[in-house]
Amino acid sequence: MKTKLSLFSIFLSLFLVQACKEKEPVLTPQPLAGNISVNLKHQVNGSPAELDQYLYMTQAGDSFQVTLLQYYLSNFEFHSPENGWEKMDHYQLVRLKDANTFNFDFEMPFGNYDSLRFYVGLDSAANHDIDRVGDLDAGYGMIWTWNSGYIFYMFEGKFVNDNDVVLPFAYHIGGDSYLLEYALPIASTKSISANSTNATIDLKLELDQIFDSPNKIELNKVPLVSHTFDEPALSRQLMDNLLDAFIAE
Repeated sequence: MKTKLSLFSIFLSLFLVQACKEKEPVLTPQPLAGNISVNLKHQVNGSPAELDQYLYMTQAGDSFQVTLLQYYLSNFEFHSPENGWEKMDHYQLVRLKDANTFNFDFEMPFGNYDSLRFYVGLDSAANHDIDRVGDLDAGYGMIWTWNSGYIFYMFEGKFVNDNDVVLPFAYHIGGDSYLLEYALPIASTKSISANSTNATIDLKLELDQIFDSPNKIELNKVPLVSHTFDEPALSRQLMDNLLDAFIAE
């Protein structure tokens, strides 16, 4: 009889334990991060930039077209009051002829993001390590053939001079001392949370600013080809203008 009671007690205990387990709720882990997408827009006087079209005029009155534009973006950092600065390890070669290079995503902790920092160009370590793959592959033509390092920014086009003659121009900027560092407020704070895990920052490059502000560049009066080191004064003017050309929204 005692044996039967002992077995009954064991079975009852097992039943109660199993019943308790079945009643325990299954907890689903909640995400703690979302995505911020950077969406690049290239504009001239507020309109989308187009290749090989004489649609544009500088403040100096030069009619011009863009035949090639490509540049490196790197070392993105995003700021939120909750998390401080979040740094991303990312190198992006942006090419105006390839819209697929205009968008890229970052996984970010939940928070409200109000500003960002980034480079046009590459930090010194990456700049002098030219044996790389992906967007840093030499096949993209962004490495100097006569100097160690990458071309950070390549802008080429044509313009009509004072004698109505079409002339090409080509401005290539690179080198450690020509790294462009940006710190921009985001016009509208971007929030990511459990209820809204995705946000988009529009990063606009106004190409007309490259010739106009703060330095008014008259193509009729400046060298039409510069590889940074041969025309440092012009390269510095172009850099200063490029620093004014980005807006984050």
